[in-house]
Amino acid sequence: MGTLLVGLLVTLSACTVSSPGSAATQRLPTTTQSPAFDPAVAKQKLALAPTQIMIFGLDHLDTAPASFQVAWLEPVLCRLRGYKPDLILTEALSGEQVMGLEAYAAYHGDAGKYAGPTLQMAQAAQADLHLTAAQALVQANELSQKGDLSPAQRRRLAGLFVAAAEPLSAAVQWLRLPVDERIGADGISPALAKQVTRWASLRNEMSSMAARLAADLGLERVYGAGDHLSDVTQPDFPAFKAAVTAEPGQVALFNHNTPAFQAVPEEARQMATAADVLPILKWKNSPRFGELDADAQWLSMLRSEKMGRVGRQRVAAWEAQNLRMAVAIREATASRPGERALLIVGAGHKPFLEAYLRTFTDVELVSVPALLEAKPAGCPD
Repeated sequence: MGTLLVGLLVTLSACTVSSPGSAATQRLPTTTQSPAFDPAVAKQKLALAPTQIMIFGLDHLDTAPASFQVAWLEPVLCRLRGYKPDLILTEALSGEQVMGLEAYAAYHGDAGKYAGPTLQMAQAAQADLHLTAAQALVQANELSQKGDLSPAQRRRLAGLFVAAAEPLSAAVQWLRLPVDERIGADGISPALAKQVTRWASLRNEMSSMAARLAADLGLERVYGAGDHLSDVTQPDFPAFKAAVTAEPGQVALFNHNTPAFQAVPEEARQMATAADVLPILKWKNSPRFGELDADAQWLSMLRSEKMGRVGRQRVAAWEAQNLRMAVAIREATASRPGERALLIVGAGHKPFLEAYLRTFTDVELVSVPALLEAKPAGCPD
């Protein structure tokens, strides 16, 4: 060891060894003297009104009984039109995530399993327009800012949204067009025009609620807040399935086959008639349902010794997914402070998303049960 190196080590040792009374051994200030920083407290000091966010939970409409009809949603849509959201989000993946999953397929797996039709349509439109998804989104954003678009411009905008892997936003444009103007022209091929027409009429809540509502309110698009990036953290499925079946009562909890859930009236558990719609949506958006569902599907796994590591891993993936969804909401509202946002999403996400959003500085949650209980003039019961 050279003389220089030995001297350096001695010097460093002298710097790190201190006497009992030296400054190096003095206790640092503790946080017990004042409350820990809480971002949510900042909303008490906002100079302007907070951003309002409504998380509207429901069972996915494509799983509703065969008798279900989209027309039965009118009492709900009427109330949501009264809320007048400035932007609407759905559980669909954003075009950015669809294309990102495709680019990282070697890591995430085939993006088609998450958004196959979206990806197929996007690739066809990109080839027609000679644009990447990102380039198409930039042009779509620019065109959507012009306002008072002609039918030709709306068709062009729909084609750009398809190329950007945002078919629901293309459906919004389609719904804003007169029926006889919904044709393949001005940047959207006849084949893609047929597919967008089909998307605009799907029974799922993303088309029959979010896109329909956006068109009714004169909005140009909807935003995808869904997430599947977190799926890479999921536990091995066979191991998870074995753990679930090994834990007594776990399957019953997952299926809500417990006294707490069965105590709820039958009409609040399925939408087999028009009269069922409002009761079930009030129940799905109630704090009690959120508490029961979170406990049954997620907290139960943390309590289970038999599920052990795979149960905790599954909950971690779920929490990561909901955190990414909360971030997507926050990003979509960032440029629109003080305005109103609406996310239509599977009811299981609602309690987690609301818990995370409550921690944000500029967010005020809007009550869905209060909205549904109201009887605005002109809205059917």
